[in-house]
Order: sequence, then structure tokens, then C-alpha cells
Amino acid sequence: RQHILQEHESLRKLNDRGASVLVVGAGFIGVEWVTELQHYFRNLQLTIVDVLPRCLGPLPDSAAKYCTEYMKNKGIKQIYGVKYDPQNQAFWDAIGMPMEADRTFVCIGVKASNYFMPPDTLSDKGPGGGGWIHFNRKLQVTLKPQPGQAVGATWADGRVFAM
Repeated sequence: RQHILQEHESLRKLNDRGASVLVVGAGFIGVEWVTELQHYFRNLQLTIVDVLPRCLGPLPDSAAKYCTEYMKNKGIKQIYGVKYDPQNQAFWDAIGMPMEADRTFVCIGVKASNYFMPPDTLSDKGPGGGGWIHFNRKLQVTLKPQPGQAVGATWADGRVFAM
């Protein structure tokens, strides 16, 4: 709870001085975060950047179009097709922040949070280095597939589901 209060106070102070905030990553987490910041801290100068050519990467075009228009109408500066490289002055110049942002939130990358699952149900490879739960078409957790097998055997008698 204390951390949340400290973060709110930090954001309030940034808002009071109209500070610049950069949100890196225009997936659903980055878009949600930048729009929440705009809603509650209206004096912030907000910019969102992503290496992809539009927000919401793999999501439907209609969702990306809606969010792009929403952010535009709310005054959130959007920059796409630029890789986040905070150590390079050319990055800051390219996004129109030659003096850098007062605060940066990095909302990129994926990470499996399946530490509680047995290793024989988790992938060895994949985004973030693996650790993703194997499952079948019924969303039942499975064991790792054997070589030449598309899906592994059902784990825990099919009573555990991946959601």
C-alpha cells in the first residue's frame, strides 16, 4: 500500500509541473497506462513509443484504429517505428525529447509467471525465454510434448486448465 501512495505522490508532483512522461511499448499495457495517466494527471505531457508501425501490435486493426484516435483526441503524442534506445541521443531527438523525459515507464516484453507449475508442464523455448504452460485444445494443462508429438499427454488427469 505504501508503494502505491508513494507512486501517486510522485505522479502528482510531475503533474503539478507539467512534466514530460514517456511510455515505452504501445501494446495493451502501454496504451492502458498512458490513457490512465492522461485521465488522472491531465497536465502531464505524454508520449508513447513503439518499434511496431502502430499501437496494439497483433490485435485487430479496428482496435488499433480506435485507440490511436482516442489517444490523438486526448493529446497523447504517438510515435511508432522507433526502437527504444535511451542511451542514444538520436533516440531522444527522433521522438522530440532532446532533453529526455522527466519520467519513463517501460511497458514492453513478455514474461511467463508460472513459477508454481512443475517444470515438465512448461516450455523450454518461446517469448521471454520459455516457461509457458503447455496445453491442449480444451485448455487442459499437458506435459511437454515428446519429439515428433504436437501436444503432450494430459497432466493431472485433465483437471487443471490454462487460462
